[in-house]
Amino acid sequence: MPSDLYHVIADPTRRQLLTHLAEGEYAVGDLVDALDVSQPTVSKHLRVLREASLVSIRAQGQRRFYSLEPEGLREVLDWLGTLVPASAEPAVAVGQVGEEHDDAAQRGVLAARRQHGVGRSLEQVTERAQEIIDRFAKQRFGRRR
Repeated sequence: MPSDLYHVIADPTRRQLLTHLAEGEYAVGDLVDALDVSQPTVSKHLRVLREASLVSIRAQGQRRFYSLEPEGLREVLDWLGTLVPASAEPAVAVGQVGEEHDDAAQRGVLAARRQHGVGRSLEQVTERAQEIIDRFAKQRFGRRR
């Protein structure tokens, strides 16, 4: 995983942008309103995300629309998957569901995981990534980012 990508997803404003863009395509002005930050700040962060191939841009007249490029995050998801053992995934507890329904519940959980790729929302992944980045920065530089 390129170290530049760590820097890109480490910023809280960029993570907020990614979370919003996971819902669909947004115009810059809509993102400014959603994040309650200045237009130059949003544009700066969108440029960084675009250069990292995490978002794409579509021009329509003078308006610019941004959308998430999920493949740009695939590398992050794959890497995080190597850090979190499968046993750490939420599972249906025995006794929560009758024993006769456990197999069906487990199949449902597995189907949902397959449907969502690695089974985590973008927000969960970015929170976990931030924890890892903070730990790395503290070990490497003796401080939190």
